[in-house]
Amino acid sequence: MDPGQVSFSALVAGTLSRWRTTVTVAAGIVLLALALAVILPPSYRADASFVTTDAGLKLNTGGLADLAAEPGISGIASQLGLGAARDPSESPAFYDQLLSSRELLTRLLLSRFPDPRARADAADDSVTLLSTLRIRDDDPQRALETAVKRLKRKMRVTFDLKTNLVVLRVDARWSQLSAEVANRAVALVSAFNKEQRLSRARARGDFLATRVAAAQAELRAEEDSQRLFYERNRSWQNSPALMVEERRLRRQVETANTLYLSLRQQYETARIDEVNTTPVITVVDRAVPPRRPEWPRFGLILATAAVLGVGLGSLAAATGELASHWVRHNPDQATLLRATLARVIREIAGALPGRRRSARARAARAA
Repeated sequence: MDPGQVSFSALVAGTLSRWRTTVTVAAGIVLLALALAVILPPSYRADASFVTTDAGLKLNTGGLADLAAEPGISGIASQLGLGAARDPSESPAFYDQLLSSRELLTRLLLSRFPDPRARADAADDSVTLLSTLRIRDDDPQRALETAVKRLKRKMRVTFDLKTNLVVLRVDARWSQLSAEVANRAVALVSAFNKEQRLSRARARGDFLATRVAAAQAELRAEEDSQRLFYERNRSWQNSPALMVEERRLRRQVETANTLYLSLRQQYETARIDEVNTTPVITVVDRAVPPRRPEWPRFGLILATAAVLGVGLGSLAAATGELASHWVRHNPDQATLLRATLARVIREIAGALPGRRRSARARAARAA
């Protein structure tokens, strides 16, 4: 073997002989991890879950919906509501996007919560969630944009397509605040759904009101035509032509009456929907303040830091052993390297502003 090369056994023996280096590095990393765990603020995690109110009514209609496409059954299926397409706003994926939307996050940031930094005797103090994040920016819009991004990272939404269960997870520095933010977010989702439903019902009601008025006018016109026919043709039963005309007028009246009654029924339904305050979502689990923080977990931190410290310490010891072996077999190059490093260090130190001022002061005193 080349004398300049080190064998594996010699490297292992040299690394083990430098066990103090390994222990020192491992202890330093463990202490650093513990210091970060103590200095950095804790994080609490709260979960809230909900489902749509009518989700349970549509869970097992997939096979019936396929059957509804068969000829002769589509009419009955449409009356039963089995063949209708599902509203996208009832999908769990919709709530995932809604909870991540800028509009809802902005409302959540501007909502007021009990001040987590206030004393226990000042329970009436409340602040916006935006102020608790303490974003330093002179531009309010820029600060709000930064807060939206930060809040989005602290919120996570998961859902189950089979049960339509949506779970919202919120991380916050304070236990009570994490639960209140999660519950407020669910409340904002419910309020948003109510607003959208009432807005759609109001727009539909306005449209149907116009159609009902037009259908009523058309029905009255058809009835007037039928009445005028009867007044002018009192013996219409004796004339085949008049009998055909009478049946035509009667069909028109019946058609106009059916259309009017259908529109009238839809209009009344829309008016009921305008004042319907039934929640669109059902809360399964309200968020409760967690008792233990999600982070830091000292056991996990200690174990991870110890393993990482031992690994880095062993690497440092092995590096030191290789460097020592190289110095022993290359003394001239080692001497040159030391001289070069010393010169570079002196040049860097001399270039520092403080050292320059000290050198000028010494030169002035010497003069």
